[in-house]
Amino acid sequence: MKTKRINKYIYYWIIWSNYGTGWERESWYDKRDSTYGQVKRDLKEYRFACPKASYQIRERRELNPDYQPNNN
Repeated sequence: MKTKRINKYIYYWIIWSNYGTGWERESWYDKRDSTYGQVKRDLKEYRFACPKASYQIRERRELNPDYQPNNN
């Protein structure tokens, strides 16, 4: 029986905002649980709520704390 493979990294989409004081993270989305369409819809809501601010979507990866390297 095969076990599910654990990736070395966890991948995210992050919505960043700049209200005039520098870039800040607004929301994180795990790529396993979310779709890019959902992230874009949320970005549209941020832009509607505060149209004078700047927003962007960035991708990020972090080391998975559950990852165990194979010693083969």
